[in-house]
Amino acid sequence: MLDVTTQPTPDQILAARQTAGHTQAQAAELVGLSGGIRWAEYERGGPTGRRIDACRWQVYLLATDQHPEYRLAKRRKVTQA
Repeated sequence: MLDVTTQPTPDQILAARQTAGHTQAQAAELVGLSGGIRWAEYERGGPTGRRIDACRWQVYLLATDQHPEYRLAKRRKVTQA
């Protein structure tokens, strides 16, 4: 199970994307990035890679139903009387 309270490793980021069946570009778009280049940097890690911010990581896990504690749910339609 993922620990969402710590910074994910590049391997965890890669595994989450592969589990979701996304390309790097699709993963990037899902969290509001303009292209797959940034996502590739998250997966590369190390001195040349970037670290994904906690909010963006949480959003990706929620959007792909991989968050260990929470799920997104569609709102019910409210009917007006």
